Amino acid sequence: MATQGSTKKPKSKLSIFYDDIGNKSPSTISGYKTAIWQYVKFIYSLPDSDKERVEERVEQYFAEGRDYHADFKKFIQKQLADKPPLSARQVYNQIKKFLELCDVSFTPKQLILLKNQLPSGGVETQENDLDTDAIRSILQHTDIKGKAIILCLASGGMRIGELLEVRCNDVDLDAIPASIQIRAKNKRQTTDENGIDQITTKRTKTRRGRYTFISSEAVAAVREWLKIRSAYLQAVHKKANHLNNVATSKDLNDNRLFPISDHTVNQLFIEAVVSAFGENEVDPNTGRSVRHIHQLRKFFISQLSLATSESVADFFAGHKTALSDSYRRYSQKQMSEYYLKGEHLLFIEAPPELREMGNTVKKELADLKDETLKNNSVMINLLAMKEQLNDELKQQQKQIEASARKNTELESKISTLEHTIAENQREMKRLIIYWSSMDEYGTRPYDNPNLSEEEQNKLLDKIVEEAEL
Repeated sequence: MATQGSTKKPKSKLSIFYDDIGNKSPSTISGYKTAIWQYVKFIYSLPDSDKERVEERVEQYFAEGRDYHADFKKFIQKQLADKPPLSARQVYNQIKKFLELCDVSFTPKQLILLKNQLPSGGVETQENDLDTDAIRSILQHTDIKGKAIILCLASGGMRIGELLEVRCNDVDLDAIPASIQIRAKNKRQTTDENGIDQITTKRTKTRRGRYTFISSEAVAAVREWLKIRSAYLQAVHKKANHLNNVATSKDLNDNRLFPISDHTVNQLFIEAVVSAFGENEVDPNTGRSVRHIHQLRKFFISQLSLATSESVADFFAGHKTALSDSYRRYSQKQMSEYYLKGEHLLFIEAPPELREMGNTVKKELADLKDETLKNNSVMINLLAMKEQLNDELKQQQKQIEASARKNTELESKISTLEHTIAENQREMKRLIIYWSSMDEYGTRPYDNPNLSEEEQNKLLDKIVEEAEL
C-alpha cells in the first residue's frame, strides 16, 4: 500500500517506446538501442561513457522542443553517408520509428528530403565464395562442436539463431534423411548478468515453425558431439563457477542440442577462418568480413537448388515466398525425397571421386535446370491460359443458367396469361349469351324465379357449353 503523499514515477519515453514496438526479439531490441544511442550521442556530442545516461538524454531531447527534421537530416548526412546502403537504411528506419512513436510527425515532403540523404545502392561487401573447398578448409581448424554446427548449417539451411534453439528431442538422427524440427517459439530459463533467473522467449524470424533435414555427414558429426556434450556443459559450468562469472555460467539441464550463444559460434568460425586463410579478411569499403558464417545458408540454397529448385531450397531455409509456401501442403516424406535428390551436393568431406562425380552431375543439373525453367515457363503460361478459359467457361455457364431461369419465368408468365385470356373469353361468351337470349318480353330462359342464383348460373354455363360445341 502506497504511503500518503507518495507518487508513482512516470515511465520514461524510452521505456514507453520499447513497450510500443511490441514483442520483438532481443537482437531487434539491441539494434534499436544501438541506433538510438548513436542518434543521441551525435546530437549532444557525447562521449561513450555517457551511454548509461541515454534515457536521461532522451527525456532532455524531447523537452527542448527542437527541430526534429533538421536534427534527423543532419544525423543522416554526418553519420550514415559513409555506411553501407542497407545498414544506413536500417538505422534510418529505426530512428524514424523511434521519433514517430515519440509523437514526432513528418510531412510527406520532409520524409522525401530525409530519404534523399541516404546513400544509394545495395549490398556493398564483396564476399569471397564460401564453396565446398573453402568450407572443408575451415572444418580442419574447428573442434567437434564447431564441425557439427558448421555441417548442420551448411546442409540444413538454418539461421544460426534457429539452430541454437533446437532441442535434443527436436532431432531425429535415425530418420533418412535426419530431420530437425524448428519451433516457431522457444521458451527457456536463463540467468541474467546479475544472477537473476528469468524466462526468455525466442521466435523464428518468420514466426513460423518448420522442419528441415541435415546430411549424413552432419549426422555423423552431431553423434560425435553428443558423446562429449554433457562433459562440455560440466566443464563450462565448473569454469564459470570457479571464476564467479554468472554471465558465462551454464545450466547443466539445458536441453538444447548446442547449448552455446551465437556470439560463441561466430567467434569459433572467425578463429577457424583465420587459421585456414591466415587472416579474417574484411572488405575495405564496409569493414565487414568477406567470409562469414551466414554464407553457409547461401551455400545450402545455391547447392540444393541445382538438384531440386530454388523454391524447395527456400522452403527448407525458411524463406517465406509464394512458391515455397506451396510446399507446406506436401508431406514430410515427400519433401525428404526432394532433399535426398540434392544431398550429395551438400557433402563437404566426401572423397575426391565422389566430389568429381558431384561436379559433373552439378553441371548436367545446371543445364537441365535451364531447360526445366524454360519448360516451366511454358507450363505456367499454359496453366494461366487454362485458368482463363475455365473462368470464361464458368462465366458463360452462369449466363446460360441465368437465361434458363429467365426463360422459365417467361414461360410461366405466358402460361398464366393464356389462362387469363381463356377465362376472359369464356366470360365474354357468357355475357353475350346472357344478353342475346332475352326474348321479346325481356326475359331469359334461366330467369326463373323458382331457380336459385346457383341454379341459374349452372343453366347459363350449360347454354355456353352447348354454344361452344
